[in-house]
Amino acid sequence: MRSIITEQKTLSLAEKWEIDVQAYRAGASARTSSPQCQKCKYNIFGNAINCEKYKDKRKPNHIIFCEKECIYFESNQRIEFDTTIKEKDSLYGGILGFCIGDMLGVPVEFTSRAERNIDPVKELRAYGTYHQGFGVWSDDSSLMIALIAVLIKGYSLDLLSEYFVKYYKEGLFTPNGVMFDIGNSTRLAIENIVKGVSPMMCGGATERDNGNGSLMRILPIAFLNISDKDQKKMVEEVSSITHRHKRSLLAGIIYVNFVSNLFKGYEKDGAYERTIEFVNKECKNEYLTEWSYFRRVLEKTIINEKVDRINSTGYVIDTLEAVFWLIFNGHSYEEIVLNAVNLGDDTDTIAALAGGCAGVIYGLSSINDRWIQNVAKLNEIKQLIDEFRSVI
Repeated sequence: MRSIITEQKTLSLAEKWEIDVQAYRAGASARTSSPQCQKCKYNIFGNAINCEKYKDKRKPNHIIFCEKECIYFESNQRIEFDTTIKEKDSLYGGILGFCIGDMLGVPVEFTSRAERNIDPVKELRAYGTYHQGFGVWSDDSSLMIALIAVLIKGYSLDLLSEYFVKYYKEGLFTPNGVMFDIGNSTRLAIENIVKGVSPMMCGGATERDNGNGSLMRILPIAFLNISDKDQKKMVEEVSSITHRHKRSLLAGIIYVNFVSNLFKGYEKDGAYERTIEFVNKECKNEYLTEWSYFRRVLEKTIINEKVDRINSTGYVIDTLEAVFWLIFNGHSYEEIVLNAVNLGDDTDTIAALAGGCAGVIYGLSSINDRWIQNVAKLNEIKQLIDEFRSVI
C-alpha cells in the first residue's frame, strides 16, 4: 500500500500578510481606534473613564479621546525582544526604530515648523493628518518592509515590483489592509510597472523626480553582508524602480553606506568618514554632475548648521541633510526622532530615516518601551526581522 503524507505548507510572513489583506477586502474589520487602553494591563474592562492608575479620578481627555499616549501604558500583550547581543539590538533598533519614527511623524505630517514650535511633539499621538490610530505607520515602513520580504526570499527586482503593486492596489504590508499614503512619483512608477515597463525603467529620471520616495525604503540593504560596491549597485537598482535620477541614486548610496558602517560597529564620526571616503573614491566621476548638491553632506558642514538652515521637505537633498544634522545634533534615540518630527513638514519620512540610523547606534534597548509595544503589527514585524537576520 502506498503511504501518502500530506505536508502542510509553511507560509512566509509575506504570504500571511496577503491572507490578512484578502480578509480585509472580504469585509473583516480593522481596528482604527486607539488600542492604547484596550491593550493596557491597567485597563478596567468596560470602564472608559477610569483604570487602575486613574482609579479615583477621571483619565485626562487626551487619553479618553485617544489623542496622546498615556505615561502609564504597559501592554498586556507584551512582545519581548532579545537585545543581549549587540548585533540583534542594532538590527531590531534599526528596523523598528525606522517604523517608530514613521509612526511618530504620521499624525503631524505636513504641519509647519511654526506649529511644532507652539505644540512640540513629546509623545506618541494618534489621528491628526490621516486620522490613523496609535502606532500606525505609513508608506515609508510599508515599502521598506516589502524590501525586507524580498531579501528574505532572494533579491529580485521583479518580486519587489510585484509587492509594490500589491501595496498600491491591495494594501499589502500596511497596518490595516488599507493604503492611505503614497508619493506621486512612486504612484506613477507603480503604474508603469502595471503597464509592463521593465522595473529599472519605471522610475522618473528628470530633475523634478527627486523626492525622497526611494531614499525612504532602502534601509534594509545596509544590513546585508555584501561589499560596498555591490551595496552601491543594489541601491541604484532598487531606487530606480521609482526614482532613477542620479541625485536620488547618490542620496541612497550615501545613506545606506553610512548606516552600514554604523551596523558594522563604527562610531558615528568614523562611519561618516568611511562613507565620505567611499563616495569620493567610487562615485565622484559617475555622479560629478550632482556633486554640488551634496556639498554640505560630503564636506560635513551640515552638522554645524543652525536649525533654521535645515530644511525638512520631501526633496531628497533636504531629507538627507536633515538626517545627518539630526544624528550629529542629538544624543539619544528619543531626542533624535522627536527633533525630527518637530522640524515639521515631511515628519514621517525624516523621522523614519533618522530613527533607522539612531536605532542602529543606540539599539532597541534604548527606545521607549511604550512606543515599541504600540507599533502596529509588532509581532509580524518582529517575525520578519528574525527571518531577515537568518539570511544576512
